Amino acid sequence: MKKFHSYHLLVFLGLTVLGTIFSCNKGFDRMIEERENLDTATARFGNRKVLYLIVDGARGQSVLEANTPNIDAVLPQSIYSWVSLSDPDSTRNVSNWANMLTGVKKEKHKILNENLTGADLQNYPAVLKRIKETRAQTRIVSHSSSAVFNKLVADADQKDVQPTDAAVKNAVISSLSTDTAAVIIGNFTSVYNAGQQSGFDNSFAPYKAAIETFDGYVGEILTALKKRSTFADEQWLVVIASSGGGKYQLPANQDDQTVFSNTAANTFVIYHSPGYKQRIVAKPFTGNRYLGKTVRLKGKDVRAQIDSAEAYNLTDTSTFTIELKVKKNQEIFNWPSILGKRGEWSSGHPTTGWVIYLEDKYWYFEWRGSKNTGDYRQCRGGDLKANRWEHISVKCEKRGTQYFIRTYTNGSFNTELEITNSGTLANNNPLKLGYLNGNGHGEPDVYVSDIRFFRTSVPEATISRYSCETSIDQSHPYWSFIAGYWPATDGNGSKMVDLSPQARDFNLLGNPAWENFNDLMCPPSTETLALLVPQTADIPAQIINWLKIPSKQSWQLDGRVWLDQ
Repeated sequence: MKKFHSYHLLVFLGLTVLGTIFSCNKGFDRMIEERENLDTATARFGNRKVLYLIVDGARGQSVLEANTPNIDAVLPQSIYSWVSLSDPDSTRNVSNWANMLTGVKKEKHKILNENLTGADLQNYPAVLKRIKETRAQTRIVSHSSSAVFNKLVADADQKDVQPTDAAVKNAVISSLSTDTAAVIIGNFTSVYNAGQQSGFDNSFAPYKAAIETFDGYVGEILTALKKRSTFADEQWLVVIASSGGGKYQLPANQDDQTVFSNTAANTFVIYHSPGYKQRIVAKPFTGNRYLGKTVRLKGKDVRAQIDSAEAYNLTDTSTFTIELKVKKNQEIFNWPSILGKRGEWSSGHPTTGWVIYLEDKYWYFEWRGSKNTGDYRQCRGGDLKANRWEHISVKCEKRGTQYFIRTYTNGSFNTELEITNSGTLANNNPLKLGYLNGNGHGEPDVYVSDIRFFRTSVPEATISRYSCETSIDQSHPYWSFIAGYWPATDGNGSKMVDLSPQARDFNLLGNPAWENFNDLMCPPSTETLALLVPQTADIPAQIINWLKIPSKQSWQLDGRVWLDQ
């Protein structure tokens, strides 16, 4: 990590769960708590103007780590982020430019190609048109080295295509020196071109050099801005932002398996004004890190069982909670067992007992009690994503004189069924992990870990609280009811050790191999994470707000305004 400024920043963010993360940041980074105040730059009144510098292909992480003294110099009076996002599904510069100019995403503006075929700029025009509609006298100029970019700034009073980024820089400086424009746009493409030729990471010298050259342009432009004869009577918002990043294979230890590891979507944005306090928007909590070594339960042979399993018999008066983490190795399954206690798992559902199995994308808890040989029941759980750890829970609770089965996925309730008259599920069979003998069903290919068996109905709030935890111990509020706890991350040997007082280990069968894993548990969705950091579509809303132009609901802007407090 570069420069004496860089610190680790403790971030506290509220999601459905609370988490803390550390983030390495340029500048003297500190968190400003969210308040409903106006930004401090509005305390003074004056002639408001905007300088908008767009650089293509500049990954936020790469700009953070490059030698960029001119960008660094504005950070103490800026709102900024190195983990801002372009649309993760947009891979073309033209789509990213459209987000940055219209304030809506591709689902609305429909700009997907350089010919603008099918574009809806009538309903979702560039912010320049919104400014002109409100204040017709506002002068707007745009300079770019891309003819395609010029198509999107049709409402500018002056727009030109320059042969190089150096020429764009000179044109912007000329506008600042001689023009009365209230909005000046400069679009720079050389960082993107360098990334296309070498690679989008500072480990490629041409790419890093292009970023540092752009920083030099920023320095010259800001010097010209401050030399304006009217500068003391003006209020400038300087926006410096990348339209998108670029494809690069991150090292495994940097890949957090969220949208923040999508290097093509990793951008940076800086909102700078002399009246701003410093605020950095850092990377939010992305889930608990879950790592260790466990066994892949695949096919009929690699499985585990406990022969003396009477402690896991369920009667018609039992309340219980069974929890485990599952990582599927394919998307769709046809009824393989992953955990069960019954004589067999076959078509027709013979034998008394219970089983947790996979069907299609989801999971089920299935049981057949002793009172009616034809009476089997199934309570569906939620969908499970392939190649990701998910936490599943099933419990039986008593309400009055009735008994109910309830299922949960990652702590969220799925389904409930009443089973009062099913009879006992008790039997003399082993507790089996993985393949359960029988016919009419597929074979598993899963990892299973963090298996918890409670002799009580654990409250829903507690299930939710501990579902994303990667382990439990005596501090768990229902530890005294634990009848079995197998982390299943032992890493070696022929057993999965039971850490509960029962001390009944799973014996591994077949030819098991312990495999390393390093994943996130319960990562928030891309949509949730994107709301917590700036996005390219936010910038037009920020500009309109700065210019004191009321945003109309009919514009249907997708972006939000970021405050410095």
